[in-house]
Amino acid sequence: MNRIKKVLPVLLLGNLLCMMDVSIMTIVLPEIQTAFNVSLTDLSWTLNIYMIMFATFIIPFGKLAEKVGRNKFVFAGLVIFGVGSLLTGISTNLLFMIGARIVQSIGAAIIIPTSMVIGLELSDQKNRHKIVAALAGVQGLAVALGPSIGGMVSQYWGWRWVFFINVPLILLDLFIYPLVLPLGNEQRFKIQIDWVGALLSMVMLFSFSLGLVKGNTWGWHSMIILSLFGLSFISLIVFILLESRLKSPMMDMRLFKNRNFVAAGCSLVLCNFFLGGMAVLIPTFLTRIHDESELHAALWITPYSFAVMISVIVTSLCVRRVNNKFLLSVGFILIGISYYLLSQMDLDRGYTELIIADIALGVGYGLVAATANILAVADFHGTRLTDSQSVANVLRQVGMVLAIAVFMTILANHITTAKQQTINDGKSRIARLNGPSKLRQRLIRLLNVKLATASNQVNGRNQQIQFHQIRISTKKVKAASQTAYQKRLKQIQVTNQLTSIKQIPVASRQRLKLIINQKVKRAAVEKTTLINRQLRRLIIHVKARLHHHLDRAFLTVYGNMVWLPFISLLGLPLFSFKKKNDRQKNRD
Repeated sequence: MNRIKKVLPVLLLGNLLCMMDVSIMTIVLPEIQTAFNVSLTDLSWTLNIYMIMFATFIIPFGKLAEKVGRNKFVFAGLVIFGVGSLLTGISTNLLFMIGARIVQSIGAAIIIPTSMVIGLELSDQKNRHKIVAALAGVQGLAVALGPSIGGMVSQYWGWRWVFFINVPLILLDLFIYPLVLPLGNEQRFKIQIDWVGALLSMVMLFSFSLGLVKGNTWGWHSMIILSLFGLSFISLIVFILLESRLKSPMMDMRLFKNRNFVAAGCSLVLCNFFLGGMAVLIPTFLTRIHDESELHAALWITPYSFAVMISVIVTSLCVRRVNNKFLLSVGFILIGISYYLLSQMDLDRGYTELIIADIALGVGYGLVAATANILAVADFHGTRLTDSQSVANVLRQVGMVLAIAVFMTILANHITTAKQQTINDGKSRIARLNGPSKLRQRLIRLLNVKLATASNQVNGRNQQIQFHQIRISTKKVKAASQTAYQKRLKQIQVTNQLTSIKQIPVASRQRLKLIINQKVKRAAVEKTTLINRQLRRLIIHVKARLHHHLDRAFLTVYGNMVWLPFISLLGLPLFSFKKKNDRQKNRD
């Protein structure tokens, strides 16, 4: 146990940095978008590619680590991740950054599952839950802290330092690493690498993750998305058939005969899905809808970050003393309560509800994640432990990727509805304007352009909705004055039974013309003033309604999902809480 105390800080730092870079970009995307002058859709690849490649390489890297040597493999992963962080920070264009993020993700896929196995193998069965508490706790904290750290760093130093700060920390880790973990004489397993299984697992996870991430953009019913899911399904079937027949498979399929492992895997998918729902939407909600700075948005979600860390650690330490079903039940119930609070909160009245929801979600996540992480590894050692960690890490990423796909798809539909509701409100208001019909038609066209329902861009009160003030040209005023003047002269002619307008005295005509000109000008000014006042009110009204509808568009997503944490309670019977002597049967 003394050795693990020296090793654990090194492993924790690597895990913290790798997992933080899963979510840290969510808060700095607008700044990078401005710097590179690209669309947000294209820029989202920098976020998506990290998760896709990370999930893709976890399983084959787990096996490769056993053959090469786990200590050396993690050391190499730290070097790769550090290089990737440096390259990401110095990126000058989108393609360069995407390539750099791929390098980062490869390093992360090496570090995270293998470092967990190192920590677990260095500990005894009695203290295994403490190692899981530390590593799983820091991973959950990292995902939650990502937007917060990113917001604070970018606010003061710029977005590039979000990645540059990894470099000195990685160098520190690399310096200490050989002092606590041997790179020369370490245990290696004489195993054959199932390269076909590795390729199948990579194809399966890559196509599945890419389909989920881009389904909303490319269309869920498009041929490319259906093809990706079809390829993923076929690869999965072939992978299962192949792995169940090989002597040295890429993954030991006997893992899935263990009820606790299966149930824990489902729980990990679900709790990371719920965690991702917060990490994906709330930073954008605060910055785009409620005009908070990145720094302030980061501070408002900080309670959720600390709640995750404390809850995971405390739960992991108490998991042997408290009924596990109780911990899981309370966790899912707290997540459900959190989602309900998020769906009902009104930030225009204050942030208390958000803070309470933050803490409830963080504590709920910690209860579920910590318990599931411990149950997922409790029955395994050796190569099967490596396999269990690889699968568990894949499932965590699946949960995050599912969150992006599901939450962003629901949000996109709600934004379209919100903008259409705003257009309808605006049309109703425009119909009551006193201006000519041509003006009303032009305003409706402008409103449709400004709030194009096909666009998912959101800016809340900062939406650029601006109508130019109405002005009546001097030429039109003169024409109207002349028409009114001639009409009045005709009336005088008829009234006085004159044969010609010229019979009206010149002085009278001049005085009449001056009076009519002044009257027409005054009427024109009053009319334009009235219309412009109505236009200003229209803009204020449209922006207020857009803010309201977009606010509800975000929060209703949580309302749509609030039932799922409670339904998750139905999965608890899947667990089989075995006694200590029963677990020997599943060990190598």
